[in-house]
Amino acid sequence: MIYIGKSPYRISLLGGGTDLDWFVNQYGFGYSVGYSLNQFSYSVINNLPPNSLRGVLNYSTREEYCDVDNIAHSLIREALLITNYNKMIEMSSYGFASGGSGLGGSSSFLISFLAVLKASQGIKNNPYELAQLASEIEINRLGKPIGRQDQFISASGGISAFKFLPNAGVSKLSLSVNTLNVINRVISDLYLIPSSKTRSADNVLSSIKEDPETPRNLLEIREITESFLNLNSTDENHIESELHNSIRNTWLIKKKMTNVMDNSLNEQYEKINTIPNNWIRLLGAGSGGYFLLSSKISEEVLKKEFNALGIDNFFKATMSENGIEVTSF
Repeated sequence: MIYIGKSPYRISLLGGGTDLDWFVNQYGFGYSVGYSLNQFSYSVINNLPPNSLRGVLNYSTREEYCDVDNIAHSLIREALLITNYNKMIEMSSYGFASGGSGLGGSSSFLISFLAVLKASQGIKNNPYELAQLASEIEINRLGKPIGRQDQFISASGGISAFKFLPNAGVSKLSLSVNTLNVINRVISDLYLIPSSKTRSADNVLSSIKEDPETPRNLLEIREITESFLNLNSTDENHIESELHNSIRNTWLIKKKMTNVMDNSLNEQYEKINTIPNNWIRLLGAGSGGYFLLSSKISEEVLKKEFNALGIDNFFKATMSENGIEVTSF
């Protein structure tokens, strides 16, 4: 039987950085508000016959293995180990955004792979448990200096708000109908533009952690996010204005942090900024990946604006209502 896992990438709107484990454990809690993108990582596995001596892994390269402990791809290796998967498999992965895109590509892939392994073992997938398992692999087993928003937003689907607590505690927050309406409306005006750079998020986050200014910056970002989440209003125009202000103010803080921007990215940012917009921000840890643009210009006019700037690979950042999904045949 063949199993196919489909896990969305994620877009972070508010709170990014305050989900980092070291920050949460030292300063008590962090937040994330974001949504699952309508673009996906796919993992496909086929259990090989019981007498098979080698498994085959197809990702950005091809790898054969006879011992799980010796698999070079760390996420695949640890996923097989943590699920006690003892069958040889043929595996392939697909997706346009790898690690380094700022869209949570590594976590999205890992969740899709864990989901098909669990399904193949006859275990019903629970998005929360998959996100925790992926976090355990990336943060604790592999020592990545990342947070937990990627895993939880990707697995959950739709619009999500989370509060992160010490010792891996994660609580999903309820958003009012009015706030959900506003975020949905804002999402309809969002576009993704790839920068000319990819990067290692681990390296960027490690350098950010070492900067003595980082805690103060992240505390400010947390305060902005908390103020928005605690907004007691049913006026959707007011909520939208506060959301745009919160994202803009967060970006003003983040863009000054260590290794987030460089001359090349600043040039790209200023080029995009000639298009009328509510705000522009760089997604993920920084140093590369995708720019996220909020603009109320019609898509037809926006396309002409982009073409005039020589930008032809932008696309709408539409939402996926669904999180992790597995099919088999």
